Amino acid sequence: MTEKADLQSVLDRAAEGGRITPEEALDLYRDAPLHALGAAADAVRRRRYAGTGHIATYIIERNINYTNVCVTACKFCAFYAAPKDTAKGWSRDLDDILRRCAETVELGGTQIMFQGGHHPDYGVEYYEKHFSAIKENFPQLVIHSLGASEVEHSLGASEVE
Repeated sequence: MTEKADLQSVLDRAAEGGRITPEEALDLYRDAPLHALGAAADAVRRRRYAGTGHIATYIIERNINYTNVCVTACKFCAFYAAPKDTAKGWSRDLDDILRRCAETVELGGTQIMFQGGHHPDYGVEYYEKHFSAIKENFPQLVIHSLGASEVEHSLGASEVE
């Protein structure tokens, strides 16, 4: 564990615009008090956006989990169900997903996070169908989705090399 004085020194340096090492960042992640991290981050924001009236922005985004069925079993995930676990596993149909998109727009949302597991049957075609339907019905929505692992998995499920 890093000493409190050392943590404060790293936080002060970061807040003043100085660089921190990956090891120092990890120490802050593990040991720094949340309010101190927030204060340092706010100092960086204020310096970076000086003269803009200290504007903070936001978006209204909805997380739509389309399935919890996943073949990966990541250690950090308490959400997934193995493909054979039909009692725990589920997938939303397209109508339900579109209904959730409509609710998002009605509430002023501008973006959806389309998130799920590495479903063994969901290849590129699944995402093409769903993303096309979402954009056709809600062209104003931004679709935030598919990290590298999901792209790689969907390509494999579609047998694309």
